[in-house]
Amino acid sequence: MWRNLLILGALLGGVYLYGLNYGLALGLPPFTPVYYLNHSAEMSYGLRVAGGSDAVKIKLEGNLKKGRVSIWLTRQGRRLGKVKVYKGRFRDQIKYKVEDGFYTVHVKTQEAEGTVRYDWVSTRFQAY
Repeated sequence: MWRNLLILGALLGGVYLYGLNYGLALGLPPFTPVYYLNHSAEMSYGLRVAGGSDAVKIKLEGNLKKGRVSIWLTRQGRRLGKVKVYKGRFRDQIKYKVEDGFYTVHVKTQEAEGTVRYDWVSTRFQAY
């Protein structure tokens, strides 16, 4: 039993050192939290808007000890709206008025360390 715990501890220590040196992200948006450790990268996720939907709603909630996260929406390579940048503790909801079609949600991390939960859906647009 002790040998198994020692091996598990060594494995977790190795993953932690790897994350410190090269960056690490655990999790897959949307819906699940993503844990970042010294992570710098740009990710993109496809989103299809169809039927009665005329808006894309993106919700973010996170706590970054270090670094920052940027998020934006594109359609056919053209950015819709502004790039939103978050650092520290944040909770936000972004709405984009859109038409039917394929969109891409872009997430860029720069030396991010902490947790972020992303969620995006296509929905009916309602003004605040």
